[in-house]
Amino acid sequence: MDLQYLLLLQKFREATGGVLNDFFLQISDLSYGIFIWMLACILFWAVDKKTGAFLFLNIAVNRFLMQLLKLTFCVYRPWIRSADIVPVETASGYSFPSGHSVTSASNYGTVLARYGKKHKPLGALMIVMLLLTMFSRNYIGVHTPQDVAVGATLGLVMVFLGIRAWEWIDEKPGRERIIPLAGVALTALFLLYINLKSYPLDYDASGKLLVDPAKMMKDGYKDAGRILGVSLGWYLERRYVRFSMDVPVLTKVTRCGVGALIIMLYEMAVMPAVTGAVSAGWIGFVLTFVELMVLMAVYPLCFSRLEARFGRKAAAS
Repeated sequence: MDLQYLLLLQKFREATGGVLNDFFLQISDLSYGIFIWMLACILFWAVDKKTGAFLFLNIAVNRFLMQLLKLTFCVYRPWIRSADIVPVETASGYSFPSGHSVTSASNYGTVLARYGKKHKPLGALMIVMLLLTMFSRNYIGVHTPQDVAVGATLGLVMVFLGIRAWEWIDEKPGRERIIPLAGVALTALFLLYINLKSYPLDYDASGKLLVDPAKMMKDGYKDAGRILGVSLGWYLERRYVRFSMDVPVLTKVTRCGVGALIIMLYEMAVMPAVTGAVSAGWIGFVLTFVELMVLMAVYPLCFSRLEARFGRKAAAS
């Protein structure tokens, strides 16, 4: 039934000449990659520090769990399961669950949970964007309905549980230490698990691996680096940096503008250059760890120190 549904969508694409292909590709792209971290940074640095920090942690945890499921079940993509499936664009890795659905549920679900009651049009938009993202992954032929359903459910459940966990942590000083400790433990156990478990080694007619486990493990390393970077970065900022949100709007805009340039430079230039030169899985772990540590602790430390210095100079003059 799942592949028949994808074939039905494929026939619709063919009948309409692919007129909606670009639209759904754009919808899909909004839920993954650099955009999700941009939104988290804007919230964290300039709008709502608590919600921004929660979004960082929630995305990192959900992506970590998504990789755990992908590398555990090792479900092949639809076009591997059936040669009749011709996707709009191919995707690497295993199929279950949908990473885009997980991250969109984390992203849009967090905004919905935090602002949906007070701003109902925004809440409605978040629901529409989540549903469109889920459908887009089916429409372009890279995921089955169960892939997107489980991915979105995982993301939304973790938003709910994360809010409860956050409230529990805030109830008593010292409980925040659990976050970095859990980050270290989960990272170590996950890396041990994905290196020791077995993977399917199926070949096509030409003798090529259908899915190379070594390549898929690299994604696992990256998300392990992210959860470690977020958990440690959040703790360091909360305990030691503690940047202020009580600053002028222009200062907040400057924070976001400079930060956006840092993210784009790192993601579009530094990471591709380093991973192109060093293909080992651990380099992805280091790069993502450094990126999230910078976004959550190092960059806030830098701009808070600069703002304090320039503020003192302005007061003196």
